[in-house]
Amino acid sequence: MSERVVDVEETASIGSARSDRSGLRHLITLYFRLVGARSRSQMQYKFSFGLLVANGILATVVDFVEVLVIFGRIPTLAGWSLGEVAMLYGTAAMSFALAEMFARGFELLSQQVVQGQFDRVLTRPLGAFFQVFATELALWKVGRLGQGLIILLIAVRLLAIQLTATKVLVLLLAIASGAVIFYAIFVIGAATCFWTVESNEIVNVFTNGGVLLTSYPLEIYQDWLRRLVTFVLPLGFINYYPVLFVLGRPDPFELPWWMRLLSPLVALVVGLVAWALWSTGVRHYQSTGT
Repeated sequence: MSERVVDVEETASIGSARSDRSGLRHLITLYFRLVGARSRSQMQYKFSFGLLVANGILATVVDFVEVLVIFGRIPTLAGWSLGEVAMLYGTAAMSFALAEMFARGFELLSQQVVQGQFDRVLTRPLGAFFQVFATELALWKVGRLGQGLIILLIAVRLLAIQLTATKVLVLLLAIASGAVIFYAIFVIGAATCFWTVESNEIVNVFTNGGVLLTSYPLEIYQDWLRRLVTFVLPLGFINYYPVLFVLGRPDPFELPWWMRLLSPLVALVVGLVAWALWSTGVRHYQSTGT
């Protein structure tokens, strides 16, 4: 009898696991169908799409020109060379472009809340997070992603550093972790729309402002700001600490060496905070009544 009970429990467990996997595959398939349709609509007007891509590239090129102007006047910035700062810039630009590409739905959430359109999201069988996530894929951000990659490759060439497998892995994890951190900030900003609908400008301080801040070494900032972006809003883990590891530079703040490898863990924590705030906001959401 006990063996039969165990068999039944094992069968139920296997069935549940298969059901979970099937549900996950269904969500992934549905996501690609939704964003695929929206991407095709964006590509339908190729000239307009090309202008959007060019605009994204031009905007970030102007930012990097500022870096070049600085190094046209001084040989180093707080002990960092042009190539080293370019590595910071390239990794930050790629992380932000990836996050912004997939976070377009959360950027537009405040409009849905104001217009009462979010009510329709809650009446559908799919989760609210997934629906907002799949609202739109900002495909034109690929220009900014490519520009960041080019600058990163130029930085590697300027520095002539030997990229071991470990360093490449740390750099790739840093870019992915940075994208998660930026994405989490977009989600947190969207969640605040459930309490105050005008939050986009505040979010921009930490997204667009954050990518600008992380484009330069933390040594140029005051001590209170360095502590803030390390221990409170951990923007420093987007690229600064991983780049210290890749370049083999000493930490001017004398923090433990293993902190340079914490980007994935920090991204996980920030992501969980964003998810908790989002879930709380959805539970306490009250319709606008429009």
